[in-house]
Amino acid sequence: MSNEMKGVLLAIGATVGWSLSGVFIRFIPEIDAWTFNAYRGASMSIALLLWMLLRYRGETIGHFRQATLVPLIATAGFFGIGSSLYILAMQKASVAAVSCVAATSPLFAALLAWVWLGEKTRLMVFMAILVALGGVGIVAFGEKDASLTGLEGSLIALLVALCFAGQSVTLRRYNKVEMAPSLIVGGFGIFIVVALTQGLAPISLNDFLVLATMGAVQLALPLVLYMRGARYVPAVQMVLISLADAFLNPFWVWLVHGEVPSSSVFLGGVLILGAIAVVTVRKAPSPRAADIPPVFD
Repeated sequence: MSNEMKGVLLAIGATVGWSLSGVFIRFIPEIDAWTFNAYRGASMSIALLLWMLLRYRGETIGHFRQATLVPLIATAGFFGIGSSLYILAMQKASVAAVSCVAATSPLFAALLAWVWLGEKTRLMVFMAILVALGGVGIVAFGEKDASLTGLEGSLIALLVALCFAGQSVTLRRYNKVEMAPSLIVGGFGIFIVVALTQGLAPISLNDFLVLATMGAVQLALPLVLYMRGARYVPAVQMVLISLADAFLNPFWVWLVHGEVPSSSVFLGGVLILGAIAVVTVRKAPSPRAADIPPVFD
């Protein structure tokens, strides 16, 4: 098997893993978003820490020492806030709507890279952002027809996309910094912050097992697969593969829970994913922040 094919399979495995978020969330809808993400984040951090210990053994502490303060805080912060808002959005709107709106992240990453990093951003990217925002509007107001909280959930998903974009550009800006330590700090950090500010609502053993499994299977494992696959596959290909999440996430939820999205999600989703695909396929030869998919949902 060639390295490229190996990378493609790893990227597909990561995307399938991330796309299971809606299925897990719908299993325990009664838990508030902050408690939900606190336990999920902590279990992800434990799983990633175990992976680092198995891979690096005695060198694990050295990898944490190499992580500089600014990228570590920024990555952890974007992850903690973005992933918490993602759970909240999923609890208010349909999985399909949230997945489509959150998929706009690579376009916002290109815009943020232009502002923060001074990277050249093509006119096509700005046009794609406008088209994608039109798609977001169609999705959001279609959700409003279903319920007012659906509209709120779609708007929260837009904030999620902005957080993921910020995280992507941070990783681009500090591309020599290893991802895992920052995410481990972020996972434990959100647990501590929620525990100190909101308090952790009591949950049943069954709910705890669902959250622990979700943190390991839906977050930690896909991250490991993605980090390995990114070594063999061009960034543009990783973006296109990751777009499958917008289809797979609602598909699994429909298959397991019977949740059917509104018709507006399909039209808005076509505009959003089409805009991203066009920009990605017609990208400039040099790597860009927009090439980094929103991988931490």
